[in-house]
Amino acid sequence: MRSKQFLLSVIPYQDLSILIRQIADLIIIFIACFLAVLFIGSGDGINEMFLQSLSLLLLLTLVFIPTFYAKGIYTHGRNLPANKKLLKLMQACLIAGILILIIFYIFKLYLGLTFTLSELLFSDLTISWSLTFLGSIFSRIWLYSYINTNFETNGVNDNKKQILVIGGGGYIGSSVVEQLLDKQYRVRVLDIFLFGEEPITHLYSNKNLEIIRGDFRKIDDLVLSVADCNAVVHLGGIVGDPACSVDEQFTKEVNLTASKIIGQIAKAAGVNKFIFASSCSVYGAQDSILDEYSEVKPLSLYARTKIASERVLSELIDNSFTPVFLRFGTVYGFSGRTRFDLVANLLTANAYTKKTMTIYGKDQTRPFVHVNDAAYSIVCALETKLTSNDYTIFNIGSNAQNCTLQELAEMIQKQIPDASIIAEEGGVDARNYNVSFDRAEEILGFKTKWTLESGIKQVIQKFETGEIEDYSQSLYSNVKHLHELHEKGLITLSSDELFNWEEAFLEETYG
Repeated sequence: MRSKQFLLSVIPYQDLSILIRQIADLIIIFIACFLAVLFIGSGDGINEMFLQSLSLLLLLTLVFIPTFYAKGIYTHGRNLPANKKLLKLMQACLIAGILILIIFYIFKLYLGLTFTLSELLFSDLTISWSLTFLGSIFSRIWLYSYINTNFETNGVNDNKKQILVIGGGGYIGSSVVEQLLDKQYRVRVLDIFLFGEEPITHLYSNKNLEIIRGDFRKIDDLVLSVADCNAVVHLGGIVGDPACSVDEQFTKEVNLTASKIIGQIAKAAGVNKFIFASSCSVYGAQDSILDEYSEVKPLSLYARTKIASERVLSELIDNSFTPVFLRFGTVYGFSGRTRFDLVANLLTANAYTKKTMTIYGKDQTRPFVHVNDAAYSIVCALETKLTSNDYTIFNIGSNAQNCTLQELAEMIQKQIPDASIIAEEGGVDARNYNVSFDRAEEILGFKTKWTLESGIKQVIQKFETGEIEDYSQSLYSNVKHLHELHEKGLITLSSDELFNWEEAFLEETYG
């Protein structure tokens, strides 16, 4: 135990974990090389066999270790489900084998060697590669078990850990809370419930749920809420371009200033995982397929506050605090809360009730994602171990659900055939982006379960059952509801309520 504590105090936990895996693989490669030489050997002495083993070891090490690292075997790949881990390992070993063949054929051409492919396939090289492949698989069965027992006791994927969901009563938040409770996590919700508590009232009887009715802009509410939490999911904020334009100063205060303070308090409180809800709208209008490394070109205040929040939270990254940024596509469907200010939901409602759909910018592309899938991506991010060395921005959606507004309207028309489509030019929303979502699937193990067709059907069923009658109610629209609250003076705090967070935190922590 003392040796373990000493190692952890000298070498960062994640680096030590990677080092152990690499040493184990080096030992496996050497044993594989020695056994291959022993099996193929032609009576040479032990010294000759040892030197031959070392030369094979050097070659295989220079190929296997970088390939394993490139495929994420030492980093994010070890947090994937067992079947995906095995698939990644097989892919890495096959790539290593192909690289070895290429290297030998380069030597053949350069040095004028005369070996044939069949001779190479039945050589000590191929046997050592095969034994390394098998050894790396079987060693991980033991190695993962050992590390999980002795080193990885601080992972977020511990159902006894407590997770704070800021904005847990909202559109995505209500689904996140329900999914986390289904997985037996202890969940604390901090929410002012501007849109009411109905989205999560059916969960109130769950013993693992704690509700704090407070404002995440108020430091005392934040400090109280973050206490004893191992992870924070920050979903609070003003969502959508029209809603953000109601009061721009209020939007900046809620979406940017508060996000920075939440990150600072979470880090100071020792939070292990911080999930921030961002948006693919940061990409603006671009014609190419965009991934997480693409340039951002925000067109609206909402998008600018999201990318600015990503940047201020990134400044807090160190070995103990790694924010994860999830850029959601255009969300649709229903969770605990009902919304009709979203393009897919609104067009479907118009098609069902008015038998007409008006679309602006019919050729503009959007990446769509169901609200329950967006929530599921948060669960995946919580259960994936990421370090400060990892790139922690992920687009959340599905490649198959990148479509134009015209294509969306046609999907709706297939389920409501008597609805017509009216295409208008222009419109205030100039966003146009086609997004790649491969990285979230590869690293977080996230895949969507909903399709646009099933989401459209979900909206139609709401009307068919009579659950929704007047979808124009302000409660179903962020911008309409905020307009009402703004007119009543209910969405701003006085200067007496917004006070210096450092003083509040010190007082709360040290008395």
